[in-house]
Amino acid sequence: SLQGKAHFLLALRVPIAGHFAGGGAMAMENQPSESDPNRFMPSNMSTGGDPQALTLHWTLGINKDVLGGVHNLSDSESSDMFYAAAHTGVIFDYNTGVQRLLQGHVNPISATAVSKDKKWIVTADTGPDSMMVVWERESGTPVKTFFNPHPYGVHALDIAPKLQYLVTLSAPAPASLEPAGAGGQGQEQGSRAPEQGKSQAKDAEDFQSISVWDWPADNDGPICSAAVGTQDIQTCVLFNAWDTHEIATNGKRRVFFWTWDVEQPFQFYSPALAPRDFKQRIGDYTQTIFLPDSTQAATGTIDGDVVIWDLSLIVDGLSRPDERRAVKIIKLCPDVSLNVLQVHEKARVVIGTADGAVRFYDYQFRVQAWFEDLSAGSVKSISFEKSNDDGEDYEPAGASSGVGVEDDFKCPNFLVSTGSALVVLVESRLFYELSPDNRRGRLVLQGLDSPVHGLCCHPQFPLVAVCGYSGFLHMWNYNTRALHLVKIFEKLVPHILQFSPDGKLLAVGFTNGFCKLLKSTDLSEVVSFRDSRDCVTHIAFSSDSSHLALAHADRSLCLYRYAYRPNDKNYPKEWMYSARHKSHWRPIVGLCFSGPESEKLRLFSVGEDRRLVEYTVKSSEFGGLQIVSPDTVVDQEARPTGCIWYPAGGKGDNQKVLTMNDEYKFKIWNTVNRSCRKTALAPTYGGPITKMTPVYKDADGEDQFMLYATHEKVLGLVQLPLDGNPNKCMGLIAHPGQISAISVDYQGQYAFTCGGSDLTVNQWLIDPQPVANASVMGGSGIEPFVKLVDGGEDGVFFCDMKDYFYYSQIRSQDENTTKARVLDGMIPVEEIPHLMCALGYFPTQLEITNMTNEVKYSMFAESGEYVDRIGFEDLVKLYVNHRPVFAVGPEQIKQAFEAMKHYEPGPLSRDALLNLLTKHGEKMSEEELERCFEALVGDPSIHRVLEDEVDALDFAHNVLGLAEAEAEESQAAGEASVDAERSEFAGQTTMMALSSTVPPQ
Repeated sequence: SLQGKAHFLLALRVPIAGHFAGGGAMAMENQPSESDPNRFMPSNMSTGGDPQALTLHWTLGINKDVLGGVHNLSDSESSDMFYAAAHTGVIFDYNTGVQRLLQGHVNPISATAVSKDKKWIVTADTGPDSMMVVWERESGTPVKTFFNPHPYGVHALDIAPKLQYLVTLSAPAPASLEPAGAGGQGQEQGSRAPEQGKSQAKDAEDFQSISVWDWPADNDGPICSAAVGTQDIQTCVLFNAWDTHEIATNGKRRVFFWTWDVEQPFQFYSPALAPRDFKQRIGDYTQTIFLPDSTQAATGTIDGDVVIWDLSLIVDGLSRPDERRAVKIIKLCPDVSLNVLQVHEKARVVIGTADGAVRFYDYQFRVQAWFEDLSAGSVKSISFEKSNDDGEDYEPAGASSGVGVEDDFKCPNFLVSTGSALVVLVESRLFYELSPDNRRGRLVLQGLDSPVHGLCCHPQFPLVAVCGYSGFLHMWNYNTRALHLVKIFEKLVPHILQFSPDGKLLAVGFTNGFCKLLKSTDLSEVVSFRDSRDCVTHIAFSSDSSHLALAHADRSLCLYRYAYRPNDKNYPKEWMYSARHKSHWRPIVGLCFSGPESEKLRLFSVGEDRRLVEYTVKSSEFGGLQIVSPDTVVDQEARPTGCIWYPAGGKGDNQKVLTMNDEYKFKIWNTVNRSCRKTALAPTYGGPITKMTPVYKDADGEDQFMLYATHEKVLGLVQLPLDGNPNKCMGLIAHPGQISAISVDYQGQYAFTCGGSDLTVNQWLIDPQPVANASVMGGSGIEPFVKLVDGGEDGVFFCDMKDYFYYSQIRSQDENTTKARVLDGMIPVEEIPHLMCALGYFPTQLEITNMTNEVKYSMFAESGEYVDRIGFEDLVKLYVNHRPVFAVGPEQIKQAFEAMKHYEPGPLSRDALLNLLTKHGEKMSEEELERCFEALVGDPSIHRVLEDEVDALDFAHNVLGLAEAEAEESQAAGEASVDAERSEFAGQTTMMALSSTVPPQ
């Protein structure tokens, strides 16, 4: 889909809509030599050659639950491994610590495979706009990309030993999108049926499907495909290494054997197995393997059994002689899940279990060697390094004699990844070590084992703190990639982190309302607070580190201070409770203290109730927090998503708070007189902005940049001052899902992000120069803003804007006069609301006040004088920044009616509607209502226009005259021929609007 390709380009940071950091497709960093002191520093140059504003520099984390997700790429010359971290593929040299990053997916990578010769890597993801990519390992470039290989992505895949073919299992529909009848009708046990190949592809949305792909060929689709006719979701897929045209798949209860050929329909059978057959319970299946030099296959279970499937000449009426059936069950590891089964040509059958052990067996499942002291967690993958071609060094034990373990057990080194997000390198010689400690292998990668929502950079040192829901708190040195400090919280779940500005303290907020202050030098506890039982959602320190504010999920706000005890200065200063307020009736989304510029310390909170609340922090001996009334209403329809202290703006005008909302607007509020000094269009790349932080400590104006993140996926930079210029910002996909926290290091060189449930922390190299260059290249004055107007500079709409502006100049000097007029290219601010209405944007009284104040105070910081007139260029900017991003249509009117009815069923009564319009919000008089109805439908009588019960869609269509967006789009082509006529008519009706609009009170 076009949308899918747009997402792909976004992930690759290719310039589309607005400015995306330019650059190469799926860039990789070059690997420096070991002698290079900067060997941890990847090259800034991508394959595209253009510098990027944000470059993925390092990723901490691993998709720990992907079975078979870690691949050993090592041989005698290199020590590389491959794994996935969220939506990024990582080639990691575990001896030098250098990462090479394969970027391009927009969803979490759910399946990976590496060819037998270690030259080709395949990655696939699950979710909307999914992709499957084949990469060349040496250069890290994508050689083949399949867009939307399955409707919901790829659940599992395998690459054939002959390299040419891939096989994929489609991901099942997410629970929220499950189509009716998903999963299909289960086949009878032991049934068999030919499938109709490509003709079954259309059923892919209703069934899980299996597909075979010839990836070197030109075609973008599979060469063979079939629906899997069972409700048992298949989770494992494997080519038969000795017969590529045979494939095995299994789910929890069913095993399928498939045969296929090019342009031929799939054939399959699913052998029956019931508990009565072997007089024992059969646990859920895990993985299936083919055994070499035989017709046997084996499937592991969660109970520690292995089911052997083989051809049988015994006729039982259920299967044919040419089909495998269960011939025996071997109890290998009682009550321990066999997570990983694989055949290694030099090491026979290798099995990894849930108790963390790796065991080697011969093909009769007689144990040959065992590694039971790894102590790294439940095994998720096992991968061997590429062995020598002659294989002399790796002759498996007992290969000739067929007896037990000999003293010469050898196998290639192998990597074991676990459910604890650890990867361990194991050498075969460890089998002979006597001490358990010596048999543990070498830890080569430590990921994050639980969702990560807390992240913060130290304000003075190259340290970043990270906390996870399993109770860990890690402090990493991001220059050396070394773990600096670790603390584990027992029975507590850390959710949010914040360093104090002086760097001495680290505040940790927990999901149960606790907050602990720790020394940043050793993570020892200083003090612990708990004044709410709900999760800590926001933490803010005052600029002098003497006050700490917490916001909780129950909407309470708590203040703590570092001071002497009341009436007793003999004791040293200590942290103590100061005040608590519950000033919002919806969740708090932003919390900040005033900066050092402020005359007195103030605290600000903004909530989804659309109110910005200011508190004065009392400096008395007893402390406290006083709400400054009244609250500031920051939005009427949009919901705020965050706030920060915003001192930028120059001479004397530094007492400001910046709020963001879900309609893509920045609003800057002066805290002295509560006026809105600026409304600017925010970046619109991937949802509303929820987090924002300055990149540099002391920069201002065009030298300062803000790092921002949306709730999901997108991270970006925007250049100050915030004026709505689309060329001054960029965005890229930083995580496949939620972005839980962002932070900038103390030098403004790196940005850090964490992705919550994707178990990943990303480090980004910041280079704002491309954004600054794009701002210059995009033009000055109103040029960038005109491009955001319908039709651009040569369009009808822009010409109308000019006409209306000229007419407003005439109106402002009295239409009915014969005196010569002097037009200076300016109009009074009182004309702004009439002009906006004429342009199709109908501002509320609050929005009119905000626009007027914005113009009025636009030069106040520089000259100390008010502005009461505005030119055409400033008007265009004002219109682009203030107009709503979303058009109002019948659906929005329907939502408004539902809110007015408090979401109760049935229509809204006319009296209730009139009562709300005349007595609530920006009240309208009956005379105003009558004038509106007369203008809209030609009848001023409210009772004739409105029925006793008012239907939302009827009101939208027949009274307000709003058309469905789809209908408007379908008519657009047909209406193009009458554009000139419509323009003339629009001009006449708009002149009426200009002359008859009710002026603001």
